[in-house]
Amino acid sequence: MLDKYTMIYTVIILLSITTIGMAQNHEVTGTVTDAETGESLPGVNIIIQGTSQGTTTDLDGEYEINTEPDGVLVFSYVGYERTEVPIEGREVINISLNQASIMAGELVVIGYGAQQERQITGAISSVNMEEVNNNLPNTNITQSLSNVSGVLFKGDGRPGQGGQLLIRGQNSLSANTDPLIVLDGIIFSGDISDINPHNIESMEVLKDASSTAIYGSRAANGVILVTSKGGGTGTSKPTINVNLFTAFSEEAELLNLISPERYLERRLDWREQSGLEADPSKIADYLSPDEAENYNAGISRSPWDVASRTGRINSMNVSVAGRTDNLNYFISSSYDLEEGLLIDDDQEKINLRGNFDIGVTDWLNVGTRTTYTSRDRSGVPPSLQNVFRNSPYGTFFHPDGEPRQHPVSSERASTNVMYGPLLTTNDEVYNNLFSNLYAILDKTVWGGNLSYRVNYSPNLRWDHDYNYVRQDTYREVNTTSASKFNRNSFKWELENILSYDGQINENNSFDVTLLYGRRHSELEFTNTNAGQLELDGLGFDNLSLGSNPSINSYAEEVDGVSYMGRINYQFKDRYLFTLTARRDGSSVFAANHKYAILPSGAFAWIISDESFMDDVNAINFLKIRLSHGSVGNEAIQPYQSLTLDQTTRYIFGGNNPLGVITSRLGNEDLKWETTTTTNAAIDFELFEGRFGGALELYNSDTNDLLVRRSIPIMGGFDNILTNIGEVNNRGIELSLNSHNIQSSNFSWRTSISASYNRNRIVHLFGTDLDGDGREDDSISNSWFIGEEINSYYDYEFDGIYQQGDPNIPQGFQPGDVKVKDLNGDGVINADDRKVVGSGTNPKYQFGLTNRFGYKNFELSVVMNAMLGWKGIYDLINPIVPGRAFGGIDNNWWTSENQSNSRPSLVYTNTLDTHWYFNRNFFRVRDISLSYEFNQSTLSQIGLTNLRLYLSAKNLLTITDWIGSDPESANDIETLQGPGSDGAFPLSRTVAFGISLGL
Repeated sequence: MLDKYTMIYTVIILLSITTIGMAQNHEVTGTVTDAETGESLPGVNIIIQGTSQGTTTDLDGEYEINTEPDGVLVFSYVGYERTEVPIEGREVINISLNQASIMAGELVVIGYGAQQERQITGAISSVNMEEVNNNLPNTNITQSLSNVSGVLFKGDGRPGQGGQLLIRGQNSLSANTDPLIVLDGIIFSGDISDINPHNIESMEVLKDASSTAIYGSRAANGVILVTSKGGGTGTSKPTINVNLFTAFSEEAELLNLISPERYLERRLDWREQSGLEADPSKIADYLSPDEAENYNAGISRSPWDVASRTGRINSMNVSVAGRTDNLNYFISSSYDLEEGLLIDDDQEKINLRGNFDIGVTDWLNVGTRTTYTSRDRSGVPPSLQNVFRNSPYGTFFHPDGEPRQHPVSSERASTNVMYGPLLTTNDEVYNNLFSNLYAILDKTVWGGNLSYRVNYSPNLRWDHDYNYVRQDTYREVNTTSASKFNRNSFKWELENILSYDGQINENNSFDVTLLYGRRHSELEFTNTNAGQLELDGLGFDNLSLGSNPSINSYAEEVDGVSYMGRINYQFKDRYLFTLTARRDGSSVFAANHKYAILPSGAFAWIISDESFMDDVNAINFLKIRLSHGSVGNEAIQPYQSLTLDQTTRYIFGGNNPLGVITSRLGNEDLKWETTTTTNAAIDFELFEGRFGGALELYNSDTNDLLVRRSIPIMGGFDNILTNIGEVNNRGIELSLNSHNIQSSNFSWRTSISASYNRNRIVHLFGTDLDGDGREDDSISNSWFIGEEINSYYDYEFDGIYQQGDPNIPQGFQPGDVKVKDLNGDGVINADDRKVVGSGTNPKYQFGLTNRFGYKNFELSVVMNAMLGWKGIYDLINPIVPGRAFGGIDNNWWTSENQSNSRPSLVYTNTLDTHWYFNRNFFRVRDISLSYEFNQSTLSQIGLTNLRLYLSAKNLLTITDWIGSDPESANDIETLQGPGSDGAFPLSRTVAFGISLGL
């Protein structure tokens, strides 16, 4: 496959070279100084506008650059204002830079438009992609969101998996809670890992109802706006940028698999506790024959060592950008090869992007932003459950290298961790072609700017997953099987956007945005399976050779329509108002409730612009914001509101005819989940822009929750999808930024983020069946009024029964778990259960980023913490210690070591209680060190810029969680093992990269 990608890179580079116009032969020199102190500034970035070509000042603040005489130079330096200087044929340009304000008047994307940062009325966080992504081995844009206040990012570090994102808490009991992704103004459908982070100019996170209301029914979970790069402004020749890095990974923390020595010790202790002979000199007799043979031969092996390897990432990204009088273009190609910690846990990804904007006339622009991604996930990685189960004294391979089905032949419940991966051929590929075709008409009308934009966005996705299991030559039965899964999806959106930006007089200005849009999506898939193939060689290419074939197919369509209006009004440029209303219709809801109207409003007051603040020199900028509004959630599958039928075969008169029966009860009153949010905030900047930030407080109420509710079965159905109850989320967010030190050679900046979210269920079914005057909980779903959605309802742990303890209840013995008798009736039963904690999402998040600059070096250190959550880890319980299972070594109770936190090896958990542990952690997430070469050095080798960097991810984690990773761990509620992801180890990654410009 690599040859194909090499050809693509070659074609792109050759095309870019052929488009290079006249050489830039105008040399400009000069000196850059601090406007206040007059000191020279080394390391100032100087870019030719509209390109990525540039240079940096040397230790004396001097620079030289070759450019066009009519170009524009852009000067930027950490802690200073970005300054653009037209060349106008000059050969010497000396410039003084002013120290920057944190709340500078930068444009921020707000959805269907952009605003100056000072004019924003909603809760929006911006991510500087150049800072957070340039020097790190990131292959997914979600990795850039880990320290944004109010955004929860949990990633497991596996190839092709983008982690989980949650904005301001979970607001639904069962509907989808993923945030809406908007790429280049169009709602993005597909895997978020399809977006190449090297192609992204900026990301904005919309968090409150005022900022998200423009996306209405799909914005209840927050919105992430992603804007890709363009060719820039001005007129320039094409520039080529190349970014390469290679990275190596190892497990940061493993499951504590039992060692061979401890495995033998556990077997002896189990036999003693079971009343059996436990003579250490006869240990081989207590093992299975396979294990005894390996024990006597001194052979043992960790199942993790059998299934794992050193992880690796190779990434290559090439882009070409430029602009002519009428054409702005950005072309990019990338190739990423990720090899995970488990064998065959791979992803090979190619991404192509073409952004073109054509100026047809001075009032008409047309263009496209198109991206194609192919992700090859072929391969069957080993199961962590089998890693957990396999005995360290097992035999994993036959003498010829073929995998044994069971490492211990007598233990059929423990499958060889490499059996499936080595016998299975898997071809799994995902393709996504996403495009936005647009036309923009701009005209000056009544002294303002009138703009009409039409977007047509087709999105074609197709993927397949083919599997073939070859014959196990050591088994007499036919073990072959094959399957083919094919899926195709097509979506389109058509949007008409009319906007007007005008000024009534000096004190009154406004802008209006109107939208009408339609959308359509269709999906179909076919899944076929066959077993016991007659020929073992054609793989999955001829399923007709198999017996008992099965075929399953499905298709669906969804349509929607939207109307939106928004007005922003500014009075004296310091009293700011935003009003938004959106009406959405969706075919997934019932006929009585297909439409919803979702309004919002916001107000902001820039207090620092008032005359009474003139003498408050310490405060440079102060703004308060208030917003209130509603957004919706339509994240359910189509046809859920309809009564559905299904086909079935039945016996009649010796025949087997096809019949139709009603399979699911519809609901004509099914409607949207609605989240209403109130947000209050203050933005501030102090001490000449050296310190600033924002404090946000919010309260969100989600009503009409979409839940499949149980009903009496007498009517023939036992459940129905309906709207019930209310969930509340409230929280606080704090973002701080400071320029701690800024001198000619050294700089130090700090960013701090902190978030708190309190989630609770306010109402459920509105019933009081037990007549206690309190609304009923739903114990079967672990939903409790006043508690968090993801609550744990269980007995309260009270230690371990010890030898000599008085009053050990009947049915219990020393080494068993002891729980509290909460109602004091002397009997342990279901009435003694309570809510013992909550998990899935932390209550508190903290992030700390420090960036240091010394001459041409830059050091970045990113840390984060998550607090206030628990997880279930039932691998504490013994997993049949008398059989040939490996398992986790979490210690155990013995009569000699009477632990008060671990049970004995014969504990049977008759109460079916769980083990809960804090998932709190502190982590050094990212460290990067980079060096930027001077222009004087680069000019000798024909480069415009060159940066080398060394980076590391997940260097240190401090936690009491006993699993492998507290952040991404799923609850493990079974002795069967951790499953595929429940205990996957975190990757510690070290990377070296190079970024250069031609």
